[in-house]
Amino acid sequence: MIDLRTRLDRVAGARAALDAATRATAGEPLPPGTDGPVRGGDGSPREVAVPATRRGDRREGEPFSVREERIALDELGLELVGRGAPDPRMLAHLGLRGPPPARWEDVLFLDTETTGLSGGTGTYVFLLGTARIAGGEFVLRQHLLHDLAAERAFVAALASELDRFRACASYNGKCFDLPLLRARVVLALRAELAVDESHLDLLHPARRLWRGRFGAVTLRQLEDSVLDDARPMDDIPGALIPERFFAWLRSGDEAQIAPVLAHNARDVVSLVRITDRVARAITQALAGRAPDHAPAALSLARAFERSGEAEAAFCCWESAYVEGDGETRLRAALPYARALERRGDDARAASLVETLLDLGQGTPRWRAQAEARLRRLDRVRRSHRPRPR
Repeated sequence: MIDLRTRLDRVAGARAALDAATRATAGEPLPPGTDGPVRGGDGSPREVAVPATRRGDRREGEPFSVREERIALDELGLELVGRGAPDPRMLAHLGLRGPPPARWEDVLFLDTETTGLSGGTGTYVFLLGTARIAGGEFVLRQHLLHDLAAERAFVAALASELDRFRACASYNGKCFDLPLLRARVVLALRAELAVDESHLDLLHPARRLWRGRFGAVTLRQLEDSVLDDARPMDDIPGALIPERFFAWLRSGDEAQIAPVLAHNARDVVSLVRITDRVARAITQALAGRAPDHAPAALSLARAFERSGEAEAAFCCWESAYVEGDGETRLRAALPYARALERRGDDARAASLVETLLDLGQGTPRWRAQAEARLRRLDRVRRSHRPRPR
């Protein structure tokens, strides 16, 4: 079996000529160089792909191409993503708002490559990498713009691709990818992206889980630290990607764009794998198994507290307090005491706060809050004492 890294390396150089899509669902012609939701004879969707052509081989006037690669889910080591129905509570902690998708097949993973890193109306999306689950496979597609003058047809195809999905997932896409895609759709089509409000941005839950352990939580850092799958040394830095794209437009040299395609493919695959790791951590915590890293448990406890999931929050508060270092324990102590009080364990709550105060722990502000908590607990305990006859 070919390993995953080898398969990804082949994405950039794949040149297999596949059948071109010529009609969309309604029977209207698709924009040149795209594929889409084409129907088979029984009315069911069937996958159609466009040739991944070299610049010198492309048809006259072809504005863009779509390259596709399929990978078995087992090769990605996924445990939750693509395996059964997603837990709506877990999806909410990944950032989704509104009705959750019923299937992983309704979630589109995406990553863009652009002509600049600052965004704004002068920045073009020239490459959109997407991935979805279909038929037990991971379907990676890369939509590559060949000519900036043909952006309207390209953006129309991207919008059509995105609008078929209930939700999308990205890494920091809520601040960059989606606003930029939305801007291009507004400028080119005077329309809106329907998927924009249904967004799983993995950056934020990844920060909760791993920033306290690894510091940086870039996708590259998480590949190395969480997935144990460091990028090859020849991976192109993101800052050089716009330059490579323009060099490819000028020269038609495939060696200029191939590293960009490989980089984008790697980003999309890593996004799916990180989604699975985050989903596993959240699902385990919801079931009563907190992360083994105290800062991660502390962050999840706060998230569960905000969402009203008291049992999961208690589990994480307790783990953060018991397993944490001095600073983490102080940050967890008062919320943990409050959670103990809600469970009727006033004596234990008072004991842990008293112990930390006796040890001289905490800033003056923290000690003032702790003393206020003790006074409250003392009132509660006195109110529960039986009155003498």
